[in-house]
Amino acid sequence: MLGSYHAKLSPAQSVTNDWLPDFPNSPDLRFDYFKLLNDACVAQAGIGRAGPNNKVAIIGAGSAGLTAARELYRSGFQVTIYEASDRISGRLYTETPNYSATSMEFGAMRMPFFDGGTTSSSAAASTNCLLSYYLNRDQSYSGSPNPTYANLSEFPNPGQADGNTGIYINNGLGPNDTYTSPTLIPWPKGQDPQNPDLVDVQTKVNNFIDLINQHVPAAFATDDSTWPVLWEQIANNYDKMSFGDMVRTQAVTTYQNDGWFGGFGMDDYEASLLYTIGTGDGSWGAFYNIGALWWMRCSLFGYSSNLQTVSGLNNSYALPYFNDSVNDSGGSPLHAPIYAGIQSLSEQMFYLPPPGSNDSLCSSMQKNSGVRLFTSSPVNLISKQNDGSITVNVKDHTLPEPYDFVIVTAPIWAAQLSIKFDNFTTSQLPSSVYTAMDEQHLIASCKVFFPLTTAYWNLNPQPIPQILVTDTAVQDAYGVKWNDASGTGQAALLGSYTWEDDARKLLASSDADLTELVKTKLDEITITTCNGAKVSSYIDNSQSPEIIHWVLQPSYRGCGKLYRSRDWEKCYDLLTYNQQYSAISGLHFAGESYGVEGGWTEPALRTAIDAVIHVINNSGGSFNNNNGNNFSFGTYPQYDMSISPDETYPQTSGN
Repeated sequence: MLGSYHAKLSPAQSVTNDWLPDFPNSPDLRFDYFKLLNDACVAQAGIGRAGPNNKVAIIGAGSAGLTAARELYRSGFQVTIYEASDRISGRLYTETPNYSATSMEFGAMRMPFFDGGTTSSSAAASTNCLLSYYLNRDQSYSGSPNPTYANLSEFPNPGQADGNTGIYINNGLGPNDTYTSPTLIPWPKGQDPQNPDLVDVQTKVNNFIDLINQHVPAAFATDDSTWPVLWEQIANNYDKMSFGDMVRTQAVTTYQNDGWFGGFGMDDYEASLLYTIGTGDGSWGAFYNIGALWWMRCSLFGYSSNLQTVSGLNNSYALPYFNDSVNDSGGSPLHAPIYAGIQSLSEQMFYLPPPGSNDSLCSSMQKNSGVRLFTSSPVNLISKQNDGSITVNVKDHTLPEPYDFVIVTAPIWAAQLSIKFDNFTTSQLPSSVYTAMDEQHLIASCKVFFPLTTAYWNLNPQPIPQILVTDTAVQDAYGVKWNDASGTGQAALLGSYTWEDDARKLLASSDADLTELVKTKLDEITITTCNGAKVSSYIDNSQSPEIIHWVLQPSYRGCGKLYRSRDWEKCYDLLTYNQQYSAISGLHFAGESYGVEGGWTEPALRTAIDAVIHVINNSGGSFNNNNGNNFSFGTYPQYDMSISPDETYPQTSGN
């Protein structure tokens, strides 16, 4: 969700603990998930072995559900996946019209690789996140029958696009009516916007990040109490603030070793510019009412670092099931995989075998050998039985089915509105979990895509910049072309990318009216600022535009979890459920909705592996000594339940 900054995170490496990840990484639970999976890859084995209780139901076939299914199946579990929609992949949702080279990413599209680098080659070499493991390592190991990896390229964020960026605000008159006629403020790649007021805004954000950069990385990499103490201080200071509060809070120049780094120190005018423009990722206005701690978790711990686009898997045509539709366990046809865009990650999970196995989830499903998948099968009841099993009931089906364990990956509002949890005691499923599911916030998002006849930003001379950042209703427009730099064909325009209130404004428009509004507004901008050039001149009218409103998707009801201030306890009620209650309930939660960071995919993968680790342990199973790593359940750290942020002002040294 967030973009890259001029100020980069400073990597830090642990040298005393094999399971402590490098910085940048998640601040709440420091664990090297990459090592766990990579050691299993080298050993050609799963991370564990199932115990006698080995029957698992997984609710949802998004990235979290498929990850959990894949890792549990190769650890010896019988796995059944229930998916409410007619497709796998969840919010990894790639549309590729006519199999063109450029994908339209309806969901997640900017992928962080947690390496502190700035290039696709450094992202491909990252060993610091699960996203990198699965995309760069899992299918490229020696001996893989179909070796492949992800094709990565730097995401064209504002200020980072090869085709440059233009900023259009205040009807083109710019900040403080700087210009006398409509002007598109240039923002060349890797440089500052060519407007002093916008540069001042960027500088204040980067000063804040630089101050934290001087103190957080080294503390994070220590294997003593240094980091837990600092993280508790940070939580005490910032959990009570909204991001908008932090933007306007006085900047700190001298750190007092108390977890208080101040704010951006902006006045209302500067805050309004940041609201509209951001500092390299589009408007930040949608996030002003979100908790400051959410912004810090995402921006300062790797979730906005080295953002990449995934154009798909290498040698996709040679991969199993390419463009071959198969039926699920109920006989419903699945969408044929073509391994394009970020959806290829989920397709890899389902259709390609993991290291050390001849069978994928799909081939195992076809053989009826321990894997089942049911699409168009919304679960409406999960019930705890007196014998300790858990039954799962699908809407309009009459016979519930018993399982030893259930993993729920459905987004919190979809789960709350669609699934009844029955006969769980308060010691198995406390009311605080229901409250957290109800009160956590899911953000709205809308995308409007147009196929293009040509990547116009590659033409010489260039008629229109690749990225347009505006304060109009369309917000930001991104020209995208994943695979190559040629200027002809197979390009797309994300003509409007909006969040929260800006996305909700568009809900009342029909698709036809919305596409016309976007085209008209973009043409108005470029005609007056780009020598009469029109965006619509490059739209391929032989193909239909594509629109998605995530709040209108019944299986999701929102785009991603972005909680508000003072929500630490509610976040932790969901984040720590597996740790606190799964052993006695048999119920587990996984997915981005049950994490605490934005960024969709990486939190989904990490919470999935968290659930897998707990299921293996709860089943009476064991963990494999892969590659001599000596991993055990005791090695896996626990979330720190002792932190309860102070709810009162003022902060420590910021008085």
